Amino acid sequence: MDKYLRVCLTEAEVDERMTKWHPHVEDYYVESDGGCDLGITFRDITGRDYDELDDTFSDVVYGDGESTLAETLYEALRSRNMKLATAESLTGGMIAAAIVDVPGASEVFYGGIVAYTEAAKIEKLGVLDSTLGECGAVSGETAVEMATGMLSDMVSVAVSATGLAGPGGGSALKPVGLTYIAVADDEHTEVYEHRFYGDRDEIRRQARDYALFYVIRHLEEYFRL
Repeated sequence: MDKYLRVCLTEAEVDERMTKWHPHVEDYYVESDGGCDLGITFRDITGRDYDELDDTFSDVVYGDGESTLAETLYEALRSRNMKLATAESLTGGMIAAAIVDVPGASEVFYGGIVAYTEAAKIEKLGVLDSTLGECGAVSGETAVEMATGMLSDMVSVAVSATGLAGPGGGSALKPVGLTYIAVADDEHTEVYEHRFYGDRDEIRRQARDYALFYVIRHLEEYFRL
């Protein structure tokens, strides 16, 4: 039998999991645009593998159909009558663009701000100067303040992304690819740290996709239907 999963993961991480947990399953195909929004087709697998693959990818799977991350997020927001806002740095509007690409996005998307410089983060999002001074623009603390700065009576949930897309600007403590993503509503805030790999475009695409994925998970966790 065949199986299809939609996951948020890099292709390299898919191969790592398959090698570790399903080394005998060799006939699988990954659809990707260079980011982490992957469709995986497993061919001619056993019934046991069919069930075990769900466990292998349980932490990153978000569907078993053709819907993309952005389309899945749209439906999750629409069904809850919620609106999302975005605060972006390294992704430069890619998260917002992914949502707007979905027809009917105005039902669920309030708007977004690209705050690339520290001054913009302070002036447009209310990030504290002390936070930037003590923690830096690329930090979990800054990501949280970026996201919470977008919340309002019109915005139910907000997501932010800040990081180093490269190719330069990295250091031993904050290497290229280091990214922080925060998701916030009025009562709950989550922040995630990642180290993405690849060229500048790949790093930005990976950050975009994980931001969408984490909002979906946030809604499933705190706003269950």
